[in-house]
Amino acid sequence: MKFAVATDDGKSLRFGHFGDAEKYVIYEYRDGNFVFLEERENPYTDEKLGINRHDDEKKAGLIKELLRDVDVLVGHSMGRRNRERLKKQGKKMIPLLKKNISIEEALKLALEKLHDA
Repeated sequence: MKFAVATDDGKSLRFGHFGDAEKYVIYEYRDGNFVFLEERENPYTDEKLGINRHDDEKKAGLIKELLRDVDVLVGHSMGRRNRERLKKQGKKMIPLLKKNISIEEALKLALEKLHDA
């Protein structure tokens, strides 16, 4: 199972909308461990696209394509409609409403929430 964590600095969970992260770090959960696979730059932030409103369907589609091979998206927040679109595709968004947490901690919390669901 692949996880994408929204981050700006490559070390901690981004505080804010998932789609405006500077990058996503991709991990695979296998044999009880998270294995780092890669880091993907996000060319589709509101600022880079010149968008001034959230929940833009075109932007959401671009990010979904960027993360098409990922099963679980981990971030601070995401709009309701985008979460519903992901669910229809068999993907899961795990919102973590915490500040200043490491990517490792975010992954552990996301896994716990998946098991609790």
